[in-house]
This record gives sequence, C-alpha cells and structure tokens, in this order.
Amino acid sequence: MRGSRRADASCVTIQTKKLEWQFRPRDRKSFVLGVLIFQAAILVAAEFLVDTWLRHELTLAPAVADRVFVFRISIAFCVFLMTGVILFLASKRYKDTLEQANDELACEITRQVSSGLSKRNALIFGLAKLADYRDTDTGAHLERIGLYARVIADTMRPNHEEIDAKWIDRLVLASSLHDIGKVGIPDSILLKPGRLTDEERATMQKHTLIGADTLLAIRAKLGPDEFIDMGVEIALQHHEKWDGTGYPFGIERNEISLAARIVALADFYDAVTSKRVYKDAMSHEQVRNMICDLRGTHFDPEVVDAFMENEREFNTIRAHNQEQDVNSLKIMDLEYVARQFIDEQTQIRYEAAA
Repeated sequence: MRGSRRADASCVTIQTKKLEWQFRPRDRKSFVLGVLIFQAAILVAAEFLVDTWLRHELTLAPAVADRVFVFRISIAFCVFLMTGVILFLASKRYKDTLEQANDELACEITRQVSSGLSKRNALIFGLAKLADYRDTDTGAHLERIGLYARVIADTMRPNHEEIDAKWIDRLVLASSLHDIGKVGIPDSILLKPGRLTDEERATMQKHTLIGADTLLAIRAKLGPDEFIDMGVEIALQHHEKWDGTGYPFGIERNEISLAARIVALADFYDAVTSKRVYKDAMSHEQVRNMICDLRGTHFDPEVVDAFMENEREFNTIRAHNQEQDVNSLKIMDLEYVARQFIDEQTQIRYEAAA
C-alpha cells in the first residue's frame, strides 16, 4: 500500500440544506428591479392618462395644467422611491435572517458531527487499548506512541505537503490501532518470556494482517474513510523496514506509508524503553544509539532525524508517563473507578425518580 492519501477536503464535510423561502425568486435583485420597473410604468401611464383627462374635461390654463402634472409626477416619483427603499430593506433583512439561520444550522450540525466523531474516536481508542492490555502492564503504551508520533510529525510537517493539523490528529488516534491484531495471537506466544521459535515468530508476525483485516472489515461497512485508511496502513506496515527486510510484505522506502514509518519508530522507542513480562526496559540513551545505528536500514532517515531533533522531548514524555504507570491500573484502582461509576449512575436514577 502506498503512502497516506492527502485529504481532499476537511475531516468533516458539513453539507447543509439551506433554509429557503419556497417562492423565493432565483435572483432577488432582478425581482426587485422588475417590481420597480413595473410600478414605474403603471405610475407614468396613469399620470399621462389623468393628465389627458384633466386637460379635456376641465378648463385649465396650460401653465396650471403643467404645474399640476409636475406635482403629480413628483408624488408618483416619491411613491416609487419609497417602494424601492422598502423593497431593498426588506430584501436585505430577509437575506440577513436567512444567512443567520443557515449559520446557526451549520454550527449545530458541526457540533453534532464533532460530538459524534469524538464518541467514535473514544470508542475506537478504548477498543485498541483493550487489545493493548494483553501485551502491556498498563495500557499507557498507546498514549505515549501518540505523543511520540505527534512530535515527529510536527517536525516533519514543513517538508511534507500532506501533513497538516488534521493529518496529525488522525495519525495520533490511528497510531493506537497499530497492534490491534494482537487480539488474535495466543498468550503462549504473545507473553512468552523466552525467545520465540521460527514458527512462533511467524504466528506473531500475523498480527499485522489480523489488524488490517479487522479494520478493512469496518471499512467495508462504513465505506472509504481517511482515518480507517490510515489505521489500515499503520496496522499493516508498522513492521516494514526502510531497506525492505521487514514484514509482512517486505516493501521498502516510500512504498511504506509515511504514517507507518513514523509509528514504526515511535512504537520501537516505547517498546524498548518499557518493561514487559518477557524483558527489562532499556535506557533512553541506549535506545537513542540503537535508533541512530538503524537509520537507513530499519527506519526512514528523515524520521530518525526528526527523532534526534526532539530526543529530549521523547525522554521527557517517557519519564513522565512511565512514572504515572506504576500504580495507575492496579486492581484496587479499577475497582474504585468501577464503584464510582455505579454510584454516579445510581444517584442519577434516584434524582430522575424523585
């Protein structure tokens, strides 16, 4: 699969059916102008008819008749002018009211869509985190990878047209899906403390295909989606290597999506600096040196350069988040959170019944 597709439009495209007056003409200016021309024609015709009638039925000196005619024409012109002003003000008021109503409608739809996306994103992250619990002690691995990926993407942004704020936001969330396929790997392999056999390693490597298949099944139901597409690329390609020696397909260089190349380094850094049941954690300095040695072989050189430019921030994120991990998800804490939720729901039902 190629690199992430550039967004052709914003993440959320709001299409609203504007409020329209059922009998509104296509062009209000033409409508107003037509009304004024029609009124002017009637007024002028009426004045000429009245003037003709007065001159024939009444005995008026020509000068007097002319003055009366001018007076009536002046009144007609004033009526015509007032009608134009009223029509203009009414049209402007209508337009302003309509635009305000449409703006309010668009804002409400944007709010509802944003709320829906937030709920979707939270649910997807929760499911990804559930899968991650099988492989880590706390589940905070996903949060750290998102933070690392954001740092790298922000640094690389000036050199890549496809990277913008929305792309980075998608990357941060989609990065949580990188190991979702591990739900299909047996614990005897996933949590094995010793070295994997060739057969076990082949089974472990299938988590990339399982994860991609899971997300493609969602995509088949939802249709094309930039976030899901990026998630598929990351799940499938985050173990591919720059020199083509990775898995599952052995693709290389820019054949690997940019998002997957970024997540590959972020995942490697966090995995190696974190303690697991089957290994001890390595220091930031050790991992930094490893990443430098793997520049141009395992990792995209540009991604490594972005890491090196921000290695201190990586170390700060690692230290801060791993300190919070120590007791964050122990059984007693989980029981406390669950009990607190039950108490809140009980109180809500009690107040509703009161």
